[in-house]
Amino acid sequence: MPKAHRRKQITYYQRQRRDKEQETGALRHALVIAVAGAGGKSTYIRQQAERQAGEGKRVAVTTTTHIYNPCVQYGIRESWSGDEAEPVAVVRGVAYFGRLQGMDGQPEDTQQSWKLGPVSPDAFRQICSRYDVVYVEADGSHSMPAKIPLEGEPVLPLGTDEVVIVMGRQAVGRPSRAVCQHYDAARFETAARSGGSSPASERGTRAGGSPASDRLVAAESSPVSDGSEASVRDIAADSLKVAGGITAPEDQEPQTPLTEAQLRHLAEACYIRPLRIRYPWIRSTYYLSDMYRLGEKEHVTDVTFILMASGFGRRYSGSENKLLADFHGRPLYLHALEHLKKSVQQLRSYQVYVRTGVVTRYPEIMQQTADMQDPDITYLENHMAEEGITSSIRIGTRKAIADHAQLAVFFAADMPYLDAGQITRFVCDCICSGKPYGCMAVRDETERTVTTTVPGAFRLDKGQAADRLLALHGDRGAMRLIRQRPWDTYYFYTEPSSIRDIDQKKDSR
Repeated sequence: MPKAHRRKQITYYQRQRRDKEQETGALRHALVIAVAGAGGKSTYIRQQAERQAGEGKRVAVTTTTHIYNPCVQYGIRESWSGDEAEPVAVVRGVAYFGRLQGMDGQPEDTQQSWKLGPVSPDAFRQICSRYDVVYVEADGSHSMPAKIPLEGEPVLPLGTDEVVIVMGRQAVGRPSRAVCQHYDAARFETAARSGGSSPASERGTRAGGSPASDRLVAAESSPVSDGSEASVRDIAADSLKVAGGITAPEDQEPQTPLTEAQLRHLAEACYIRPLRIRYPWIRSTYYLSDMYRLGEKEHVTDVTFILMASGFGRRYSGSENKLLADFHGRPLYLHALEHLKKSVQQLRSYQVYVRTGVVTRYPEIMQQTADMQDPDITYLENHMAEEGITSSIRIGTRKAIADHAQLAVFFAADMPYLDAGQITRFVCDCICSGKPYGCMAVRDETERTVTTTVPGAFRLDKGQAADRLLALHGDRGAMRLIRQRPWDTYYFYTEPSSIRDIDQKKDSR
């Protein structure tokens, strides 16, 4: 497009914005920054908002989709008046605005009650008139580190000055299908290879109508990390080399691990370029969310692995013990234990010391564990197996406390396809995330659902995790703790085949 014509076009957009604001009577003073993309948006908003609040600016945070209610996140007593133009809470100088879910016919299930929805356009204009900077979470990704937007995403608010597209560096080195929301092989390959525009994402919408800034789009990268993060990054990279074992019998095409360059091309092709075409007056930037920076500050050196091998396997076959049944030439439980041993070796080379406890009710497993003569692998006899999985969790938690472990990770003994490389990467990512909880997860794009499962990781030095684990009873496992506090949970997305368990004898074939 010739420069003169482009200048005329932008002048037209400025006039259109001015006319629209005069029409609505908007008095806008705030810089409006919409944050879209994938995993890391909330952390980015919180860090930037708190930094600017510390500089004396009046900063507000809201959403056009959903955000977690800060009262629930930070344990603040709710005192909201019900006026959408008034903050739900003020945390570290940042005012949070949103509409409580369950009001005016909105769904009122447990998860929705943890979140805030968008405020009305009139309330948003009032917020913008009172604050210097307004951050808006304008997209959702179920904590997945990469995303291809659907039609209507992101949802930009009225008067957006800048859009920040966030992608999570934890996606690097992992299969794109497992870590990308709304993954489509053709669109992903085209975007990741060439950075070409995405037709569906060009139809992104705006909540509230017309634009309100004359800034041009400029795709910018987040600052490159310095060498201080190298050791943590090496853990994640080297963990991919620790593999081996059997492969789940599922017909899936092999995938090349996602690279950092592909992740940026994905953001440019599916977000930045379509936004530039549709809204050339809005400035767009790209931010690579790097949780490994946080990991350098965590200093987790002691970890306990708990292999839960007390199950009865009643659905397996008659009186045969599932965990001791032959599976590719060795007892089923031994595949999981061997993967743990390989992961322990990998983590030890990075000064993360791991002890392993095998919780079981079976004398054969106790004997085989003792015969290994490994000082860092011990069996823990479970006399209360009839109670269910929580008996194993309590026993494992007590061992982790006795080991002075900062992180306890629970594994199921009937999951032979979870290899050592993924275990190592899962542990490293949980540490680097800084969150009290972690679990593996699978996204079902057809049903639009997320399934969480073991392994489950718990920081015993954070969030009263140890007390909560010791208080569990019955046959419902530790996943219930994670579902109660999703904002405190790191989700490690993986393929369904990796976390496939052996429930029945036919699953062994």
